[in-house]
Amino acid sequence: MIDRLVMRNVWVSSWVLSLSLFGDALIYVILPVHADAFGVSMVMVGFLLAVNRIIRTFAYGLIVDLAERIGVKNLCLIAAITATLSTAGYGFLDGAVLLTLSRMLWGLSFAALLLVTLTYAAVNPAKTGTRIGISRSVEQVGPLLAMTVGAWFATIVGPRDVFLYLGLATAVCVGLAFLLDGSAQPERIKKPLSRDRIFPRPDSLDMMIFWMGAGIDGVFTVSISIMWAQYVSLETAILFGGSILAARRLSEMLVAPCSGLIADRFGIRLPLTLMILVTIAGFALIGAGQLLAGSVALVLARGALGTLFPAAVARINPENKVKALARNQTWRDVGAAAGPLATGAGLAFVAPEIMHIIVAAAFIIAFAVFVLSPGWKTVTRPVI
Repeated sequence: MIDRLVMRNVWVSSWVLSLSLFGDALIYVILPVHADAFGVSMVMVGFLLAVNRIIRTFAYGLIVDLAERIGVKNLCLIAAITATLSTAGYGFLDGAVLLTLSRMLWGLSFAALLLVTLTYAAVNPAKTGTRIGISRSVEQVGPLLAMTVGAWFATIVGPRDVFLYLGLATAVCVGLAFLLDGSAQPERIKKPLSRDRIFPRPDSLDMMIFWMGAGIDGVFTVSISIMWAQYVSLETAILFGGSILAARRLSEMLVAPCSGLIADRFGIRLPLTLMILVTIAGFALIGAGQLLAGSVALVLARGALGTLFPAAVARINPENKVKALARNQTWRDVGAAAGPLATGAGLAFVAPEIMHIIVAAAFIIAFAVFVLSPGWKTVTRPVI
Protein backbone atom coordinates (compact mmCIF):
# COMPACT_ATOMS: atom_id res chain seq x y z
CA MET A 1 0.00 0.00 0.00
CA ILE A 2 1.42 3.41 -1.01
CA ASP A 3 2.77 5.25 2.03
CA ARG A 4 1.78 8.63 0.59
CA LEU A 5 -1.89 7.64 0.35
CA VAL A 6 -1.82 6.10 3.82
CA MET A 7 -0.36 9.28 5.32
CA ARG A 8 -2.88 11.39 3.43
CA ASN A 9 -5.73 9.42 4.96
CA VAL A 10 -4.17 9.80 8.41
CA TRP A 11 -4.01 13.58 8.01
CA VAL A 12 -7.51 13.91 6.57
CA SER A 13 -9.22 11.61 9.10
CA SER A 14 -7.35 13.31 11.96
CA TRP A 15 -8.61 16.73 10.87
CA VAL A 16 -12.13 15.34 10.60
CA LEU A 17 -11.87 14.17 14.21
CA SER A 18 -10.25 17.42 15.34
CA LEU A 19 -12.96 19.65 13.86
CA SER A 20 -15.71 17.38 15.14
CA LEU A 21 -14.45 17.99 18.69
CA PHE A 22 -15.41 21.69 18.65
CA GLY A 23 -18.75 21.22 20.37
CA ASP A 24 -17.66 18.61 22.90
CA ALA A 25 -14.68 20.67 24.07
CA LEU A 26 -16.70 23.85 24.54
CA ILE A 27 -19.67 22.20 26.25
CA TYR A 28 -17.38 21.28 29.15
CA VAL A 29 -16.60 24.98 29.58
CA ILE A 30 -20.06 26.43 28.94
CA LEU A 31 -22.55 23.99 30.47
CA PRO A 32 -21.43 24.06 34.14
CA VAL A 33 -21.72 27.86 34.35
CA HIS A 34 -24.78 28.26 32.10
CA ALA A 35 -26.90 25.27 33.11
CA ASP A 36 -30.05 27.41 33.34
CA ALA A 37 -29.66 28.55 29.74
CA PHE A 38 -29.86 24.91 28.65
CA GLY A 39 -32.80 24.10 30.90
CA VAL A 40 -30.99 21.59 33.12
CA SER A 41 -30.02 21.39 36.78
CA MET A 42 -26.47 21.22 38.08
CA VAL A 43 -27.07 17.58 39.00
CA MET A 44 -27.89 16.88 35.36
CA VAL A 45 -24.77 18.70 34.16
CA GLY A 46 -22.48 15.98 35.48
CA PHE A 47 -24.54 13.28 33.79
CA LEU A 48 -24.58 15.12 30.46
CA LEU A 49 -20.82 15.53 30.51
CA ALA A 50 -20.32 11.82 31.22
CA VAL A 51 -23.03 10.09 29.19
CA ASN A 52 -21.12 10.34 25.90
CA ARG A 53 -18.23 8.43 27.43
CA ILE A 54 -20.54 5.87 29.00
CA ILE A 55 -22.26 5.12 25.69
CA ARG A 56 -18.89 4.66 24.01
CA THR A 57 -18.00 1.78 26.31
CA PHE A 58 -20.88 -0.19 24.80
CA ALA A 59 -20.45 0.99 21.22
CA TYR A 60 -16.99 0.06 19.95
CA GLY A 61 -17.81 -3.54 19.09
CA LEU A 62 -20.96 -2.53 17.22
CA ILE A 63 -19.05 0.17 15.34
CA VAL A 64 -16.44 -2.37 14.23
CA ASP A 65 -19.28 -4.51 12.86
CA LEU A 66 -20.62 -1.46 11.00
CA ALA A 67 -17.18 -0.72 9.56
CA GLU A 68 -17.03 -4.29 8.25
CA ARG A 69 -20.25 -3.74 6.35
CA ILE A 70 -19.84 -0.23 4.93
CA GLY A 71 -16.08 0.43 4.93
CA VAL A 72 -13.92 2.81 6.93
CA LYS A 73 -14.38 5.81 4.61
CA ASN A 74 -18.18 5.57 4.70
CA LEU A 75 -18.07 5.19 8.48
CA CYS A 76 -16.02 8.39 8.69
CA LEU A 77 -18.51 10.25 6.50
CA ILE A 78 -21.51 9.16 8.57
CA ALA A 79 -19.75 10.00 11.84
CA ALA A 80 -18.80 13.45 10.52
CA ILE A 81 -22.46 14.15 9.74
CA THR A 82 -23.69 12.96 13.14
CA ALA A 83 -20.95 14.93 14.92
CA THR A 84 -22.12 18.08 13.13
CA LEU A 85 -25.73 17.42 14.12
CA SER A 86 -24.70 16.83 17.72
CA THR A 87 -22.75 20.10 17.94
CA ALA A 88 -25.57 22.12 16.41
CA GLY A 89 -27.99 20.33 18.72
CA TYR A 90 -26.44 22.01 21.75
CA GLY A 91 -27.61 25.29 20.24
CA PHE A 92 -31.24 24.52 19.37
CA LEU A 93 -32.11 21.73 21.84
CA ASP A 94 -32.75 22.18 25.53
CA GLY A 95 -33.88 20.07 28.43
CA ALA A 96 -32.36 16.93 29.89
CA VAL A 97 -33.87 14.41 27.46
CA LEU A 98 -32.96 16.11 24.19
CA LEU A 99 -29.49 17.10 25.36
CA THR A 100 -28.89 13.54 26.54
CA LEU A 101 -29.76 12.27 23.07
CA SER A 102 -27.41 14.82 21.53
CA ARG A 103 -24.58 13.80 23.86
CA MET A 104 -25.19 10.12 23.13
CA LEU A 105 -25.07 10.88 19.40
CA TRP A 106 -21.74 12.59 19.98
CA GLY A 107 -20.43 9.61 21.94
CA LEU A 108 -21.18 7.30 19.01
CA SER A 109 -19.68 9.79 16.55
CA PHE A 110 -16.45 10.12 18.52
CA ALA A 111 -16.09 6.37 18.94
CA ALA A 112 -16.44 5.89 15.18
CA LEU A 113 -14.04 8.70 14.26
CA LEU A 114 -11.44 7.54 16.77
CA LEU A 115 -11.51 4.03 15.32
CA VAL A 116 -11.28 5.47 11.81
CA THR A 117 -8.13 7.46 12.62
CA LEU A 118 -6.51 4.54 14.42
CA THR A 119 -7.39 2.16 11.58
CA TYR A 120 -5.78 4.38 8.97
CA ALA A 121 -2.73 4.93 11.18
CA ALA A 122 -2.26 1.18 11.68
CA VAL A 123 -2.77 0.07 8.05
CA ASN A 124 0.95 -0.66 7.61
CA PRO A 125 3.14 -2.00 10.45
CA ALA A 126 6.04 0.30 9.54
CA LYS A 127 5.92 3.78 11.13
CA THR A 128 2.66 3.06 12.95
CA GLY A 129 3.86 5.04 15.97
CA THR A 130 4.68 8.07 13.83
CA ARG A 131 1.26 8.06 12.18
CA ILE A 132 -0.60 7.64 15.47
CA GLY A 133 1.49 10.44 16.98
CA ILE A 134 0.61 12.79 14.12
CA SER A 135 -3.05 11.86 14.46
CA ARG A 136 -3.06 12.52 18.21
CA SER A 137 -1.35 15.87 17.70
CA VAL A 138 -3.80 17.07 15.05
CA GLU A 139 -6.71 15.86 17.19
CA GLN A 140 -5.89 18.45 19.88
CA VAL A 141 -6.11 21.49 17.59
CA GLY A 142 -9.91 21.59 17.49
CA PRO A 143 -10.43 21.38 21.27
CA LEU A 144 -7.79 24.06 21.91
CA LEU A 145 -9.48 26.41 19.45
CA ALA A 146 -12.87 25.70 21.01
CA MET A 147 -11.66 26.31 24.57
CA THR A 148 -10.00 29.60 23.61
CA VAL A 149 -11.58 31.25 20.57
CA GLY A 150 -14.88 29.45 21.10
CA ALA A 151 -15.13 30.49 24.74
CA TRP A 152 -14.38 34.11 23.79
CA PHE A 153 -16.97 34.00 20.98
CA ALA A 154 -19.56 32.67 23.43
CA THR A 155 -19.26 35.90 25.43
CA ILE A 156 -20.32 37.78 22.29
CA VAL A 157 -23.13 35.65 20.82
CA GLY A 158 -24.28 33.83 23.96
CA PRO A 159 -23.87 30.33 25.43
CA ARG A 160 -26.46 28.72 23.14
CA ASP A 161 -25.93 30.46 19.81
CA VAL A 162 -22.20 29.79 19.85
CA PHE A 163 -22.94 26.12 19.19
CA LEU A 164 -24.92 26.98 16.07
CA TYR A 165 -21.84 28.71 14.68
CA LEU A 166 -19.66 25.81 15.79
CA GLY A 167 -22.06 23.45 14.03
CA LEU A 168 -21.40 25.31 10.79
CA ALA A 169 -17.66 25.13 11.39
CA THR A 170 -17.88 21.43 12.21
CA ALA A 171 -19.70 20.79 8.93
CA VAL A 172 -16.37 21.33 7.17
CA CYS A 173 -15.35 17.87 8.40
CA VAL A 174 -18.10 16.33 6.24
CA GLY A 175 -16.42 17.71 3.14
CA LEU A 176 -13.04 16.53 4.36
CA ALA A 177 -14.37 12.98 4.78
CA PHE A 178 -15.06 12.83 1.03
CA LEU A 179 -11.32 13.41 0.42
CA LEU A 180 -10.33 10.09 2.00
CA ASP A 181 -8.79 7.64 -0.46
CA GLY A 182 -10.73 4.39 -0.46
CA SER A 183 -7.79 2.39 -1.77
CA ALA A 184 -5.56 3.13 1.23
CA GLN A 185 -7.59 1.30 3.84
CA PRO A 186 -8.05 -2.32 4.96
CA GLU A 187 -9.97 -4.30 2.37
CA ARG A 188 -11.85 -5.97 5.17
CA ILE A 189 -11.73 -6.00 8.92
CA LYS A 190 -11.13 -9.49 10.19
CA LYS A 191 -14.19 -10.71 12.03
CA PRO A 192 -13.86 -13.02 15.01
CA LEU A 193 -15.53 -16.40 14.87
CA SER A 194 -17.78 -15.54 17.78
CA ARG A 195 -19.12 -12.18 18.88
CA ASP A 196 -17.54 -10.64 21.96
CA ARG A 197 -19.51 -9.57 24.96
CA ILE A 198 -20.32 -5.85 25.26
CA PHE A 199 -17.36 -5.62 27.63
CA PRO A 200 -14.70 -7.74 25.91
CA ARG A 201 -12.25 -9.56 28.12
CA PRO A 202 -9.24 -7.27 28.63
CA ASP A 203 -5.65 -8.33 28.12
CA SER A 204 -2.76 -6.97 30.17
CA LEU A 205 -2.30 -3.91 27.93
CA ASP A 206 -6.01 -3.13 28.17
CA MET A 207 -5.75 -3.12 31.95
CA MET A 208 -2.95 -0.56 31.83
CA ILE A 209 -4.96 1.78 29.63
CA PHE A 210 -7.91 1.21 31.99
CA TRP A 211 -5.80 2.55 34.86
CA MET A 212 -4.62 5.43 32.70
CA GLY A 213 -8.25 6.37 32.12
CA ALA A 214 -9.28 5.84 35.72
CA GLY A 215 -6.17 7.50 37.13
CA ILE A 216 -5.22 10.41 34.88
CA ASP A 217 -8.62 11.14 33.29
CA GLY A 218 -10.42 10.36 36.55
CA VAL A 219 -8.67 10.67 39.91
CA PHE A 220 -6.11 13.26 38.80
CA THR A 221 -8.49 15.41 36.73
CA VAL A 222 -11.22 15.51 39.37
CA SER A 223 -9.02 16.10 42.41
CA ILE A 224 -6.13 18.30 41.24
CA SER A 225 -7.89 21.61 42.01
CA ILE A 226 -9.04 20.26 45.37
CA MET A 227 -5.47 19.39 46.33
CA TRP A 228 -4.12 22.77 45.24
CA ALA A 229 -6.80 24.44 47.38
CA GLN A 230 -4.99 23.11 50.45
CA TYR A 231 -2.06 25.43 49.67
CA VAL A 232 -3.51 28.43 47.79
CA SER A 233 -6.82 30.29 47.55
CA LEU A 234 -9.76 28.57 45.88
CA GLU A 235 -9.63 30.94 42.90
CA THR A 236 -5.92 30.29 42.41
CA ALA A 237 -6.46 26.55 42.82
CA ILE A 238 -9.08 26.58 40.06
CA LEU A 239 -6.68 28.57 37.87
CA PHE A 240 -3.86 26.11 38.54
CA GLY A 241 -6.11 23.13 37.91
CA GLY A 242 -7.46 24.57 34.68
CA SER A 243 -3.98 25.42 33.46
CA ILE A 244 -2.77 21.89 34.15
CA LEU A 245 -5.69 20.39 32.23
CA ALA A 246 -5.09 22.76 29.31
CA ALA A 247 -1.41 21.79 29.40
CA ARG A 248 -2.52 18.19 28.96
CA ARG A 249 -3.96 19.07 25.56
CA LEU A 250 -0.78 20.92 24.58
CA SER A 251 1.31 18.02 25.83
CA GLU A 252 -0.48 15.56 23.60
CA MET A 253 -0.10 17.92 20.65
CA LEU A 254 3.67 18.20 21.14
CA VAL A 255 4.68 14.94 22.82
CA ALA A 256 2.53 12.50 20.82
CA PRO A 257 4.36 12.82 17.48
CA CYS A 258 7.76 12.75 19.21
CA SER A 259 6.92 9.56 21.09
CA GLY A 260 5.67 7.98 17.87
CA LEU A 261 8.93 8.78 16.08
CA ILE A 262 10.96 7.37 18.97
CA ALA A 263 8.86 4.19 19.01
CA ASP A 264 9.38 3.66 15.28
CA ARG A 265 13.13 4.26 15.49
CA PHE A 266 14.03 2.44 18.71
CA GLY A 267 11.05 0.11 19.19
CA ILE A 268 7.92 0.50 21.29
CA ARG A 269 9.20 -1.20 24.44
CA LEU A 270 11.71 1.49 25.51
CA PRO A 271 9.44 4.58 25.36
CA LEU A 272 6.42 2.62 26.62
CA THR A 273 8.33 1.36 29.65
CA LEU A 274 9.77 4.80 30.36
CA MET A 275 6.40 6.55 30.19
CA ILE A 276 4.72 3.94 32.38
CA LEU A 277 7.45 4.46 34.97
CA VAL A 278 6.97 8.24 34.68
CA THR A 279 3.23 7.71 35.22
CA ILE A 280 3.84 5.64 38.34
CA ALA A 281 6.28 8.27 39.61
CA GLY A 282 3.76 11.04 38.92
CA PHE A 283 1.02 9.39 40.97
CA ALA A 284 3.50 8.64 43.76
CA LEU A 285 4.77 12.24 43.81
CA ILE A 286 1.25 13.63 44.07
CA GLY A 287 0.52 11.12 46.81
CA ALA A 288 3.56 12.48 48.64
CA GLY A 289 2.31 16.06 48.31
CA GLN A 290 4.60 17.10 45.43
CA LEU A 291 1.76 18.42 43.28
CA LEU A 292 3.73 20.38 40.69
CA ALA A 293 6.32 17.69 39.94
CA GLY A 294 3.67 14.96 39.91
CA SER A 295 1.38 16.96 37.63
CA VAL A 296 4.18 17.62 35.14
CA ALA A 297 5.02 13.91 35.08
CA LEU A 298 1.40 12.86 34.48
CA VAL A 299 0.79 15.50 31.80
CA LEU A 300 3.90 14.43 29.86
CA ALA A 301 3.17 10.72 30.28
CA ARG A 302 -0.46 11.14 29.19
CA GLY A 303 0.64 12.87 26.01
CA ALA A 304 3.04 10.05 25.14
CA LEU A 305 0.87 7.10 26.19
CA GLY A 306 -1.98 8.31 23.99
CA THR A 307 0.27 7.31 21.10
CA LEU A 308 2.26 4.44 22.59
CA PHE A 309 -0.66 2.33 23.80
CA PRO A 310 -2.42 2.18 20.38
CA ALA A 311 0.93 1.59 18.66
CA ALA A 312 1.64 -1.33 21.02
CA VAL A 313 -1.84 -2.75 20.46
CA ALA A 314 -1.37 -2.65 16.68
CA ARG A 315 2.06 -4.28 17.06
CA ILE A 316 0.77 -7.09 19.27
CA ASN A 317 -2.32 -7.77 17.12
CA PRO A 318 -1.18 -7.46 13.49
CA GLU A 319 -3.95 -9.71 12.12
CA ASN A 320 -6.87 -8.08 13.90
CA LYS A 321 -5.86 -4.50 14.62
CA VAL A 322 -9.23 -2.79 14.54
CA LYS A 323 -10.90 -5.24 16.90
CA ALA A 324 -7.95 -5.00 19.31
CA LEU A 325 -7.88 -1.19 19.11
CA ALA A 326 -11.63 -1.09 19.75
CA ARG A 327 -11.24 -3.33 22.80
CA ASN A 328 -8.37 -1.19 24.09
CA GLN A 329 -10.34 2.04 23.69
CA THR A 330 -13.35 0.42 25.35
CA TRP A 331 -11.35 -0.26 28.50
CA ARG A 332 -9.85 3.22 28.41
CA ASP A 333 -13.36 4.67 28.38
CA VAL A 334 -14.52 2.29 31.10
CA GLY A 335 -11.68 3.58 33.26
CA ALA A 336 -12.31 7.21 32.33
CA ALA A 337 -16.00 6.81 33.20
CA ALA A 338 -15.43 4.87 36.42
CA GLY A 339 -12.57 7.09 37.62
CA PRO A 340 -14.56 10.32 38.15
CA LEU A 341 -17.48 8.43 39.69
CA ALA A 342 -15.23 6.56 42.13
CA THR A 343 -13.28 9.71 42.95
CA GLY A 344 -16.40 11.75 43.64
CA ALA A 345 -17.75 9.06 45.95
CA GLY A 346 -14.41 8.28 47.58
CA LEU A 347 -13.40 11.85 48.44
CA ALA A 348 -15.84 11.78 51.34
CA PHE A 349 -13.81 9.00 52.95
CA VAL A 350 -10.30 8.98 51.46
CA ALA A 351 -7.82 11.81 50.91
CA PRO A 352 -7.05 12.44 47.22
CA GLU A 353 -3.34 11.89 47.92
CA ILE A 354 -4.12 8.36 49.12
CA MET A 355 -6.13 7.75 45.95
CA HIS A 356 -3.08 8.63 43.87
CA ILE A 357 -0.94 6.19 45.86
CA ILE A 358 -3.54 3.47 45.23
CA VAL A 359 -3.48 4.17 41.48
CA ALA A 360 0.34 4.06 41.48
CA ALA A 361 0.21 0.63 43.12
CA ALA A 362 -2.40 -0.58 40.61
CA PHE A 363 -0.20 0.62 37.74
CA ILE A 364 2.79 -1.28 39.15
CA ILE A 365 0.76 -4.50 39.31
CA ALA A 366 -0.70 -4.00 35.82
CA PHE A 367 2.75 -3.32 34.36
CA ALA A 368 4.20 -6.42 36.04
CA VAL A 369 1.43 -8.54 34.52
CA PHE A 370 2.16 -7.05 31.08
CA VAL A 371 5.89 -7.81 31.38
CA LEU A 372 5.01 -11.47 32.03
CA SER A 373 2.60 -11.64 29.07
CA PRO A 374 3.30 -12.72 25.46
CA GLY A 375 2.64 -9.14 24.36
CA TRP A 376 5.83 -8.00 26.08
CA LYS A 377 7.90 -10.28 23.86
CA THR A 378 6.06 -9.01 20.78
CA VAL A 379 6.82 -5.33 21.41
CA THR A 380 10.46 -6.30 21.97
CA ARG A 381 10.88 -7.74 18.48
CA PRO A 382 11.78 -5.29 15.69
CA VAL A 383 9.26 -4.49 12.95
CA ILE A 384 10.16 -6.23 9.70
